This record gives sequence, structure tokens and C-alpha cells, in this order.
Amino acid sequence: MSRPGFVLEVDAKTPPLMTMSGALLRLERLGVGTRVVYGPDADRSTDPVGLIDAALQAPLGVDPLAAQLSPATRLTLVLLDSDAPLPRPYFDPRRTLAERVLEQAARAGVDDVEIVVASGLRQRWSDAQVTRVLGDRVATSFLPDDLISSHDVTAETLVTIGDIDGHPVSVNARVADSDLLVVIGLRADHGQSCPLAEGITDLATVKRLGSADSEPEFGRQVCELIAAQIPVFSLVAVLGQPLLSHSLRFASRREWEWGLADRLAFAGARQTVAALPRRGAQLLHGTPRADYAVIDVIGGAHTAVMENARQVWRAANGVEVPGPADVLVTPVWGAAIDESDPIGNPLAAARHALVTQAGSNLGTPFVREGGVLIAQHPLRHRFSNRRHSAAADFFATVLPQTTDPDEIAARFELAAIDDAWYLDLYRKRFAPHPLRVFQDWYAIARATAPLADVIWVGADRRSAAVLGHRAASTAADALEIASGSVGFSPSITMLRGVGLVVGDVK
Repeated sequence: MSRPGFVLEVDAKTPPLMTMSGALLRLERLGVGTRVVYGPDADRSTDPVGLIDAALQAPLGVDPLAAQLSPATRLTLVLLDSDAPLPRPYFDPRRTLAERVLEQAARAGVDDVEIVVASGLRQRWSDAQVTRVLGDRVATSFLPDDLISSHDVTAETLVTIGDIDGHPVSVNARVADSDLLVVIGLRADHGQSCPLAEGITDLATVKRLGSADSEPEFGRQVCELIAAQIPVFSLVAVLGQPLLSHSLRFASRREWEWGLADRLAFAGARQTVAALPRRGAQLLHGTPRADYAVIDVIGGAHTAVMENARQVWRAANGVEVPGPADVLVTPVWGAAIDESDPIGNPLAAARHALVTQAGSNLGTPFVREGGVLIAQHPLRHRFSNRRHSAAADFFATVLPQTTDPDEIAARFELAAIDDAWYLDLYRKRFAPHPLRVFQDWYAIARATAPLADVIWVGADRRSAAVLGHRAASTAADALEIASGSVGFSPSITMLRGVGLVVGDVK
């Protein structure tokens, strides 16, 4: 069992600590009294088959999976895509989960089986991604017969299964026509109450789920409606912290425990990045791989599984933090944002800092209302022409006019989600749906609202200004800027780690 996380209070004897910014790794001395939150140690993965079989045979609230299968069963495996761990795993646990379910289906004589990726507004999966996640065995059995598909929120074949307060809810046609859904997912860091609802429903429903004035209760009701209309058996693997590849293993360890090999690897990484052109440095350290231990596998009724998985993940990765701080400092490492983008565009960086990192608490925020968030990222104005066209246009044309989420929703959202070019990229070229960038901004705006300021260290000043934030050259400069809101002796909490850590703020 790994060592639990803890909070280090910096004193005069504390060595320089590692910080992350884009693809860059640095050692910096932090101010005395700064509280640095370390996550639990990362463990190596072990074979999860025993845990999977136990979850299938003794599920929560429903009969064992084998008892629900017969030769006449129309079975659909739904792969949740909203919580894929980053950095990307060497071996995706969803492969073993799917294989064990398919083996039970084969023993029961089930021959009507399809796989649906609950991708929602995210980019649809290519054949290469299907093979990487599910393996050659599953891919070669299902892909040639078109038995693996990614959900399309704009498809004309969606089937209405009911309504909530007059709002009709439609889902993927294959899902609606199934006798049994087996939902396969990972609990790594997402906070959605029901990723299934966001992954397989229609555009109007997804739009309401993530609107500028989103209603958490509506998401719960959609999830309950799906489970009431279609039998659902969920199977979720709970993951630990990422253990990075050998060349970056030092980043998974505490600095005062670095050995000679760790120090040499860190020095080599810095020298290599300094010697390479910017693009080369991004490719070298921007897309690392990691190993993840499977802490537990939970199967059974969907709502019970998701809640239990959430509790297990929080118990395994939680750290008790003493009180909300005046200032929260969070690194933004590109490898933790987007597996296909080594650094991350400014919008992705903002979402990671404000929503994912700062929002990883158990109710009480890391930073007090009226406090300041300091994030470390270059915020370079770079977007993929193919994958991020909608985000690039949003950043270039929408945010310079207004950052107000209600105004953005009223003036710009409808035109973007009806844009033929954006939709073609989503349906055919593996880009996110254009609505996704709007919903990301709404989440960023909600997270920003309680703060007096958001300051980016080492960032492009124009990009920070477009976001409505500020930029500073150094951490000392950022604290000087923040002093106008929090004074000259603020309490400071810093999140340190490669993976996400849950903060139980007291």
C-alpha cells in the first residue's frame, strides 16, 4: 500500500521544490510558511483480473452479470471517455474490463454485442485509438463489422426515452435498443455526477447539462432516467496516482528523497529542453506515459457504483489541507491536459488550473472567497487547426468582445454549434464538438467568480489578458500583484504533483 499524501510546510531548511509549467520542469525555493500539498505515492500496477471478477460476481444492488446474460440478450458495452487518465497509461485498464465482460458474454452464448464509446462532445475515436485502448483482440473482432462506434450527439437516429420537466431526453439508438448496458469506466479525476448522461445523450440535453447556469439536479435526473429505462450494469476501476516513465520518474517522487539517478535525470531533462527548439522540447516531455495501480474495481447498479467509486478514489487520493488559503498556487503541466497536445492551449490550461486542479476539493475550496489563484503555464497562443478550430476562433473572436458567460451564450453559442465546418470536423476528423469550448468557458467563469484575481506566471501577457486574467514574469512578481487583494503576508497553498489530489480542506 502506498504512503498517503501530506502537507509540507516550507521552512528555512526545505530544499528547492519542483514546479511544472507547460513542458518545463524547474526547481524553485518557496517562501517560508507555504503549504505544499503532496499526493500519495504512486504504485506499480498489478493484474486487476481478480478484482474485476469479484466485482462481476458480487455486484452492488443487482444480480451477478452472468445471471443477467442469455443467448437472446442484446448487449451493449458503453465505454466512458470523460475520465481517461492523464498522463496516458501504458496499459488502459478498460481493456481488461471489456475483455472480462466479453468472455462472460461468450460463455452465456450472447452473439448480439456492440461497443459504444460515450464520447459526447469529445472527439470521436479513430480505429487507432480503439486499438490502443481495447487492444488488438477486441479491435480485430469488432471493427471490421462496424460493431464499435463513437456516440454522435447530432445523429438523426437518436431515440427519445422520456422527459424531465418537459425536456425530452434522447440517447444513442443502439443504447436505447439494448436489453442490457454494461458501462465501463475509470475513476481517475473527473467530478461529473453522471458522465454517462453527458456521453450518450442528444445535443439539447448535453447543452443543458453544461450551460452557463447549469443545474446539477438535472444531470442526476437524466442519469436516473437512463437507468430506469434501460437495464444498466456498471463496472468501474478506481486508479491511483500516475507513476511516470523512467526518464521522468523523479517527478513522481518527493524532492528530498531523490537519489543520484533522479538528480541526473532532472538535470538531463532541463538541459535537453534548453538545447532543443521549442517544438522539440514539447514533443520530448509533453506526452509521457505512466503506470497506474488499480486500487479497486466496483460493479453493479450504476448510481451505487459511481458513488462508491468516488468515495474509494477520494479515500485513496485525499489529503487533509488546513483551511482555505489566501493564495492557491497550481502548476499546469501539458501532459495532464490533453494527450494529443504536448503543452495545451490557453483555454485548456485555464480549465485545468481553475476547474480541475483548484476544484479538486471536497466542498471547502482551497482558496478563500476573494483570494487569488496563481497558475504556472506559458499560455502560448497555439491551437491545432484541425482539432481546435472552434477553440481558436472562440479565443480570437469571442473572448476579446466579452468574457461574460451569459452574454457569450446569448450572442455566440448558437451560431457556433450550427457551423457546418465545426460539425464536419467533429463528425469526420476527430475534433471536439464546438459546444465543448463554450461549456469549458462556462466552467472556467464559474470557478473564477469567487476569486479576486487569477495570475499566470511566465505567461504570454496578451493571452492572459484575453482570458480576463493577469500575467507575471516570476512567482515573486505574482505575489506582489496579489498583495493588492490579499496583503503582503498571505497564507499560501501550493498543489504539487503529477496526478490530481483531492483536498479535504478543514
